[in-house]
Amino acid sequence: MNKYYKLLLDDYSTPSFVSFPKYYFGTLKQIEGFFTAMKQSKTIAEKYSQILDVFDRYINGEVDITHNVAYDEVPFLTPAEILGIKQSAVTSYSWEHLNTWDCIYKMKCDKAESTHIWVSCNGRYFRCIQTRFINLKRKRLKGDYVLVERFWGYPKQIELIELEDSNWQLWNRLFETEKIFDTEIEWKNDYQSFTPDNADFDFTEILNDIFGDG
Repeated sequence: MNKYYKLLLDDYSTPSFVSFPKYYFGTLKQIEGFFTAMKQSKTIAEKYSQILDVFDRYINGEVDITHNVAYDEVPFLTPAEILGIKQSAVTSYSWEHLNTWDCIYKMKCDKAESTHIWVSCNGRYFRCIQTRFINLKRKRLKGDYVLVERFWGYPKQIELIELEDSNWQLWNRLFETEKIFDTEIEWKNDYQSFTPDNADFDFTEILNDIFGDG
């Protein structure tokens, strides 16, 4: 089984006058894909040259290297133990997303296929989500729905491509946190109760990486 790692980055969904870290999880291949995508944009690569340099140094053997997140120096990547993996899927799904300012976004998609992982890291337990949406849309004030195609979260965490059938697929590169548990019993109960017919999935942190603090 692939090794997973925790990556702390600045949380772009918090108000601009405060700073908080945000948990991301992924395999080294997924994390490398994330930073490679950032490098492919000259503007992003220049603005985020410091963390891209940290990643390159990590890959080259400096596994104890740190970086600055929310004005705090933290380990760049922290190994995480994978505890379980499950899938969920919904079609023609509608829901409401509450943003940082308690404003409601009315959302809908034709399909959402998710992978959920349960991991432990630094004595805590997490359930995380990675989702591929087909035709993710938000409702405008005038009442119509429009495709979500602009992002205000951490660069290149969210990707959007047009498929051959003219549908649009949106996904998050790295896993986002759904739930955090303090005890082993809590995550085990959550894992056991999570079934295709009882999948209490949560897209909140994915959408926070879409809308940022707006």
